[in-house]
Amino acid sequence: MKRRHVILLHILVWVLLILSDAIPNFIANNYSSYQNLPKDASLLIRYLLVSMGFTLISMSGFYSSYLLIAPQILLKKNYLKALLFTCLVIAGMIGLRYTIEYGFFIPVLNFDNYGGVRWPATRYIENALYYYLPRHVVYGIIYFFVEEWQANTQRRQELQHEKTTAELTFLRSQINPHFLFNTINDIYALTYQKSDLAPQALLKLSELLRYMLREGQQDTTLLSNEIDYLNNVIELQRISAKGNAYINFNCSGIGNTQKVASLLFIAFVENAFKHGILTDADNPVQINLETTGEQLHFTITNKINSYQKDHTGGIGLANVMRRLELIYASSYKLNIKNDGNFYQVDLTLNHLNR
Repeated sequence: MKRRHVILLHILVWVLLILSDAIPNFIANNYSSYQNLPKDASLLIRYLLVSMGFTLISMSGFYSSYLLIAPQILLKKNYLKALLFTCLVIAGMIGLRYTIEYGFFIPVLNFDNYGGVRWPATRYIENALYYYLPRHVVYGIIYFFVEEWQANTQRRQELQHEKTTAELTFLRSQINPHFLFNTINDIYALTYQKSDLAPQALLKLSELLRYMLREGQQDTTLLSNEIDYLNNVIELQRISAKGNAYINFNCSGIGNTQKVASLLFIAFVENAFKHGILTDADNPVQINLETTGEQLHFTITNKINSYQKDHTGGIGLANVMRRLELIYASSYKLNIKNDGNFYQVDLTLNHLNR
């Protein structure tokens, strides 16, 4: 909450306290000094001014406690200094009350709270110890504690958000080189073989890079754009395999406004291409993506290739699982099955637009 809003809130609370004290006392005409006066606007003003005077004493205790006592107790742990400030605050409230009552209430408002007693010291001290100290002074300490707790919580949240944002940026930056490395290897093979498909593969790669640069830097993207991107990836894989790649990609329930984390599925798809058998027509790589309301269900299944295409350690799956935790938290479910013959990824997102 902005400082200006906090100040306005404080003003509102004190005004409400003044009104809640003055108006009931005015209606019941509780003050003996005013019982012989007519109940008119001028009497209401007197009650309001008396309530304001007493509220001013409460405010002095509250804010003095907030500014002087609470920091010594909760931040600096200087309890001796806190005790000294407490004594000074109590003495200050006693002096302020005497000044208000005998300098303003009696001579200006004709309001005598003690029946003519000039210095009711005992009652002043009793009120300070039994009324102002356990209420307004303690309230100031409690308010300071709550404010510090909220500030610390907000700082922790901001630090966590900054950390999460930095981590997501780092994870996204790892996606492009990882996928790019494998794709360039495939295109290099086509070029080495002097295949006529090499120029088309390069054109597809440029489209993928353009998407990565445009959408990959965003936290979320339209699901329809992500599907187009996956179609281009699949097409590039088919080109690299000279048409011998058997990949089925089925989509259903796709709308125009659904959003998903950018470049979320590519790690699963690339993993299937890297470790699966793409040339078996009887066991194609099967990719299914369907949505129902705000829920998305994505599965990809591939037959495991016992001969791994390369032995370099990938970061793709660990990367995407970490992104799922950061972006979707408890709003996703990921199951990965490996029975030795087939590898399946089953992902459910409960909130598409998160």
